[in-house]
Amino acid sequence: MSSARIRSLHALIRLRKKEADEARAGMARALAAENAALTELERQLTQIELERDEAEGDAGRESFRLWLPVAQENVAQAEQMVLKTRHDSIRVREELIQANAAYKAAQTLLEKREEEARVLLARREQAELDDLSRRARPFFQ
Repeated sequence: MSSARIRSLHALIRLRKKEADEARAGMARALAAENAALTELERQLTQIELERDEAEGDAGRESFRLWLPVAQENVAQAEQMVLKTRHDSIRVREELIQANAAYKAAQTLLEKREEEARVLLARREQAELDDLSRRARPFFQ
């Protein structure tokens, strides 16, 4: 195999490695966003519990009753954000899997091509040695 093809495969591997690294970074960002969304949802739910527990007397319960729909809307928005970030995480995870597979495939192809080149070189060297050996033998009849 020509050295130009080997160099091309090395360039492809560098590209695939960069893509895999970028996908890993994207995965980290997606997981961070998902964790932040989960934290916000937990905060919203905790806020409702705290407000409910602190509502005392008729005025407190009335205030809680008026505030609760707003809090429930905040919870619903936080739940939607959790779903969105989970979908994003799943999508980015698939991209990471594909990027890693492409990187591994390029590495495997390079290894195969390098092995083929080594075998071809070994055959050429052996052919040269055989040719030299034949030339060096005296010719007997």
